[in-house]
Amino acid sequence: MKAKILSALLAGSMVVLALPGAMAQQANNSVLMVLWRGQTEAERAFKARLSELGVAVTYKEVNADQDRAKLANELRALEGDISKKAFNGVYSYGTAATQVTTGFTLDATPVVFNIVFDPIAARLVKSKDQPGVNVTGVTNGVPITTQFDAFTKLKPIKKLLVIYNVREPNSNFIEKEVADWAAKNGVSMISRRVAPDNNSLAEVLDEVESGKIEVDTCYAGADSYLASVAEGIQAKIGGKVTLYGGTQIFVWAGWLAAYTPQFADMGIAAAEQMAKVLKGGNAASIPVVLPQPKLFMSKAAAARQSVTPPADAVLEN
Repeated sequence: MKAKILSALLAGSMVVLALPGAMAQQANNSVLMVLWRGQTEAERAFKARLSELGVAVTYKEVNADQDRAKLANELRALEGDISKKAFNGVYSYGTAATQVTTGFTLDATPVVFNIVFDPIAARLVKSKDQPGVNVTGVTNGVPITTQFDAFTKLKPIKKLLVIYNVREPNSNFIEKEVADWAAKNGVSMISRRVAPDNNSLAEVLDEVESGKIEVDTCYAGADSYLASVAEGIQAKIGGKVTLYGGTQIFVWAGWLAAYTPQFADMGIAAAEQMAKVLKGGNAASIPVVLPQPKLFMSKAAAARQSVTPPADAVLEN
């Protein structure tokens, strides 16, 4: 009897001793956060969701400040840690940041990207269903046809200006897709290249304001630079043309509408992808996901343009 009691006590002590070890192992998850323009609502939702899932993580952050060269230098300084697999996973925001990041991880460390419009065209994955490389994540790539179907229900589009950032892969992909949509739908389209390091955007806006460019609608797709100057674009030409954007940020800046997944939803989805990876899942076989898009609208812009928001629209400011 004494032997049985002693055996039971020893087994119990082993369980108690095993718990701290398991907790320590869980706490050893290390995630490198590669940010393109600092922490956004998506990253806040990402961290909160991992915590809700009971995944303890230590974070190391690098911030590109929308500069590829700066990001490359930041990651170069971490090459030793990356080669030693010091990180269990890498989170990256946007196409440009993910392209630079995967150039350093070299398929050795799993990467979970967020807010990448077209990961196939960006050569980040082989397919959305089966990435085929040590990379998966969350796309905001709502098809252009679907976006413009939502927009044309609000107001007709006859003459369209597309502003795109020549330095950003997403913008270039999107411009081509919008051109295809315009051609198929009999819409006259002008596209203008802009960049963050010259006066190209100011020149375009001056032409719209002066009437040299005659359009009734302007569209800018998912792009960090254009999102960062969306408020200025609204102030300059928002009273003259209808503005549609590729992400929520444009609506926050007073543009009429965007049809896109919510930033928080994308952060949550990325956290769920990362949780699978940290629990031993193979990123190469974890499908890329597109959270449910929603029609976001600016209440102020809708009022100015006498547009009645649909019942399912999410109204901002």
